[in-house]
Amino acid sequence: MSDRVADSTIKGFLYQFNKTILEIVKADDEDVITVEGMVEDVDILSAGGELKAIQCKYHESKEKFMPSLIFKPLLQMAEAFDKNPAAKIKYTIFIYVPNEDYGERDIDLSVLNSALATRDKSLSKIASRISEKIDKDEFLSGIRIIFGPSLDEIESDVKAGLELLGIQGSDVNTLLYPNSIAKIAKLSSVKCGIDRQITKSDLYKYLSNATYTAISKWTLALRNRGEILKHIKQQLSSSFSQNSRDRYFYINKNEIGDYEEKVVVFLGNYINKYYSKPSHQKVPTFIVNDDFEAVRNIESRLFKKGIKANTGLVGNTFEADYFYKDPIQKIVNNKIEEREFDFRLLAMKSEQEAINHRKGDDLYLVSSETPNNIELTDVNFYQVGTSSFSELEYVIGIRNSYE
Repeated sequence: MSDRVADSTIKGFLYQFNKTILEIVKADDEDVITVEGMVEDVDILSAGGELKAIQCKYHESKEKFMPSLIFKPLLQMAEAFDKNPAAKIKYTIFIYVPNEDYGERDIDLSVLNSALATRDKSLSKIASRISEKIDKDEFLSGIRIIFGPSLDEIESDVKAGLELLGIQGSDVNTLLYPNSIAKIAKLSSVKCGIDRQITKSDLYKYLSNATYTAISKWTLALRNRGEILKHIKQQLSSSFSQNSRDRYFYINKNEIGDYEEKVVVFLGNYINKYYSKPSHQKVPTFIVNDDFEAVRNIESRLFKKGIKANTGLVGNTFEADYFYKDPIQKIVNNKIEEREFDFRLLAMKSEQEAINHRKGDDLYLVSSETPNNIELTDVNFYQVGTSSFSELEYVIGIRNSYE
């Protein structure tokens, strides 16, 4: 996938997430919003039982609107209507196309007929599942197309909506807004539909309790990325100024662009900064989503740099007690002359439950999502899903720039 297409895909998801947040903050207290709903991208169920189903489309690269841009959502909605015409569902296609005036429009019968007659292979499969007896007029009376604002403009609308929630003492740009995006992105990946449901009060409660900014690939794609990184660096500074914290890091290697090339350098930089003096009391623990063979390769590379890792392996067997022991140290004139090992390095693919064997004070999730096997109770956890080690080093205070 090219950078241009990848960027377009991310913007499409961000547009959908922003529209979802906007619908939540505008909703009545009794409304239930389903992220990635059973019908469309956003399903809104009112207390009266009416369902509003919204599908979002972001076409930044198109110069003007063409009916074919809505053929897929139109056919999907027609199929849902055909299966259950008695359902009280109001359909909306929410679309951005440059140079189109904002506002609501009806969809002509000719557009629906053209969609049903499409020769596109993937779309014709949907069309073939729609009955010839579908009441087209009735269907079109319950569907509308709304031309929405650009991504930057809808972001501004969302921030204005979040302001109206009245959460005191919280910055919208660097706390409420990025955390809202992170929340909706997380819900969108949940399998069970009921667990993807949220209300206005749910979002208010979540944001009211948020004390730090969650970082993921979605928040880093926002236009104030630099401001967000600087903010979380300030938030984490107090924790990293304490020498007695027992810190764990879970690193999703698939989300770090320079993982293989820079992982050894990062581990060495961390040890030099936070575990090189007698006053640094707690040995750090790093967990990667890899197997024993890969971790042993890292261990070998580290050894050549004079850094020793404890992988918990005794021969070919993992021993949890050996992994979690404290290293023997030789200290002379308040300097560490020799240390049994410099940090713990866990291969989570090979030992999935070992991370929960003994919990530390702080868990830093260098990942957009939390693995299901990691227990988060009784620990302070922070989502710092940066896309590179330079960004990670910046937010945890190892370096002064993330570029």
